[in-house]
Amino acid sequence: MNEAVQFHSQIASGWESNYASDVFSVRMKVLSELLADRDLAGQKWLDAGCGTGTLARFLAERKGCKVLGVDASEEMISRCAPAANTKFRQIRDICETGLADETFDGVLCSSTLEYVPDPLAALRELRRVLRPNGLLLVSVPNAHPIARWPVLAIYRLTKHFGRRRWFEYLDHSKHCFSKSRFRALLDSCGFRADAMRTWGGVHGPSPILGHGTLLMFRAVAVDGYEFSGSFPISYGVGTSIHCDRQGLSEAGSSFSTSKLDCAKAPRTRTDGI
Repeated sequence: MNEAVQFHSQIASGWESNYASDVFSVRMKVLSELLADRDLAGQKWLDAGCGTGTLARFLAERKGCKVLGVDASEEMISRCAPAANTKFRQIRDICETGLADETFDGVLCSSTLEYVPDPLAALRELRRVLRPNGLLLVSVPNAHPIARWPVLAIYRLTKHFGRRRWFEYLDHSKHCFSKSRFRALLDSCGFRADAMRTWGGVHGPSPILGHGTLLMFRAVAVDGYEFSGSFPISYGVGTSIHCDRQGLSEAGSSFSTSKLDCAKAPRTRTDGI
């Protein structure tokens, strides 16, 4: 179990109660806006990194789709409340879901990519399980300094306050993205972004001077894409990563993550919905 999964497992008992606050519940408003003109009735959706299943149940109840929620944390999955048209399953890794090719009409991936070692491989896996022209809704931390630096400053100042510290999750959140660079990452993985929302600040859901701490993109799975070339994506603050066929490597250092082969998940298991 990696440290990010272990961290979320330790806070699983209180995870559902987070959605009583505006900081978390605003995600449902953002989802509603991005799906307002979409008829999802009867569609199959995947919630990748579902936690205790709040957003999976929201999609099933409000949009009428069938949702499979997956998470690497056994504790999170064990606390998923049952609901009509939802199922929940523990997986080993978002880069290796074990789901069949082109199984889903849509995928939701909310605040998950920042915790995985290789966001590129995770996106390629989500593209693999999506049908052509399927929808991806994905949220990631915003790298814009106005949004990012106040949060990082408070995190660093309170890091040694023990139980009173702020933003402890940043111990494990390793990636953040500018709007343009995440669009480039989506493009490289066979998606075409067609809408984006931003929200979140230090104390609540309102953005800081128009720059939210989180970005959510809506993207369409493009048929017949081919991964090639190299481009930079942001990693943390003040660091660039260059992406190529060999995976991700930090510019100017020996750092590297797993190769893109981790996106080649088994293709025999079905989703069971």
